[in-house]
Amino acid sequence: MNRIIKILLADDHPIFREGLIKIIQQEPGFKVFDCTGDGSKALEIIRKKKPDVAILDISMPGLTGLKIAKVIAEENLPTLPIILTMYNDEEYLDEAMENDVKGYLLKDVTTREIIDCIKTILQGGFYISKELTDYLIKNKKTKTDKDEVLQQIEKLTTSERQILKLLSQNKTSVQIAEEMCLSHRTIQNHRMNICHKIGLCGHNKLLLFAIEHKALL
Repeated sequence: MNRIIKILLADDHPIFREGLIKIIQQEPGFKVFDCTGDGSKALEIIRKKKPDVAILDISMPGLTGLKIAKVIAEENLPTLPIILTMYNDEEYLDEAMENDVKGYLLKDVTTREIIDCIKTILQGGFYISKELTDYLIKNKKTKTDKDEVLQQIEKLTTSERQILKLLSQNKTSVQIAEEMCLSHRTIQNHRMNICHKIGLCGHNKLLLFAIEHKALL
């Protein structure tokens, strides 16, 4: 990377916070320029200093990470939010996706996953902890009938199914376009058609559908 990526870290556990700062700053081009344990202070920093990335604990005094992410989306702030959580709860993940959260990590992730997550969202993609995607696939609370899902998938063309499969691998529209030798606009149109065919609407619902039903694609 040619420029320094400014990262805000907001977590109310000082020992965890200091450890994460050391991990992130070992990566060339990444700098944790500010940190806090208070959600309200974190939002103030985001509004004033506009970091490239904000790593936000899901539960903090003042404001939660999810509430901060919602404000970022509502105010169209340039900062890309990553949520850190101890909870592998689908409802929290759904709320994060609805608020255009780009990265969602469990706190026990490996060092490599944290760095990979930051790099992925900077390239326009989404990143969800592998452990969490496995959990969603195996333990989805409101399981959709397998036959019903297969019927939905059968409505798709070969290209649309391939796009859905690549989405389940957390690939961005740009990456999918390159792999399929199609334009970015064509991929976006395909994604809209897929959502229409299987009855999905809302931020990132297609991504979650692809992850949850990865084994059927």
